[in-house]
Amino acid sequence: MAREIKKNEFRINNSKKAKGHPTYIYAQEGNEYKFIGITHAEITEGVRNIPLEKNPEPGNKTKAYIRPKPDKENRSRFGSKLKGWFFSDADKEKVEEVKKKK
Repeated sequence: MAREIKKNEFRINNSKKAKGHPTYIYAQEGNEYKFIGITHAEITEGVRNIPLEKNPEPGNKTKAYIRPKPDKENRSRFGSKLKGWFFSDADKEKVEEVKKKK
């Protein structure tokens, strides 16, 4: 099994499932990224998303949510790094809780 490399970056996921949504990538394992999806939708595929205190996109005041479970996808599905994106201190704890889930 490939070694896990810690990451801390935002990228657009261009897979058919994600349809161009931004994601927070927190690890790389082999040729796959481990990530948490970001959306404006309160509910996705019948599952309630976790609301964020502040949208991680610079200058965007729209309500943002993170998906309640982490996911994996091949690195080739992702675009280049998004500059200036970050989670507020209040949201970092929520992100850490999601990262612990399998």
